[in-house]
Amino acid sequence: MKIAFRKLGSQPLLFEENSDNAIFSGDLILKKSNLAQLNGTITGSISIPCDICAEEVERSLNEEISFYLSDGIYEGNDDELDVVEISQSMIDMEELLKSEIELIKSDYFCCKNCEGTSLDREF
Repeated sequence: MKIAFRKLGSQPLLFEENSDNAIFSGDLILKKSNLAQLNGTITGSISIPCDICAEEVERSLNEEISFYLSDGIYEGNDDELDVVEISQSMIDMEELLKSEIELIKSDYFCCKNCEGTSLDREF
């Protein structure tokens, strides 16, 4: 699903995006003329490899997501803001979901069979 930045306003715009077994839902609200806030949740499950044995294991998801979207290059001075810059004034919800899933997958994950092994303790 793609959402035009100009469609955002002071009332929350609800969204839902599905990818495999993951569901990304929430709302978008315009904060400034070129800055919107996204609040959502990713639920469902993903297949993720164990970092020790590489066996694929299904991991359930219930992740709260909150960040800002900038229509173009963000030139604000709030260093503490988590801002994603979008191009061409279109918010690609499928791309955002895939990015968030890749962030989740980048965390260290150890399956039940490998928990407590010497390699697990080194990390």
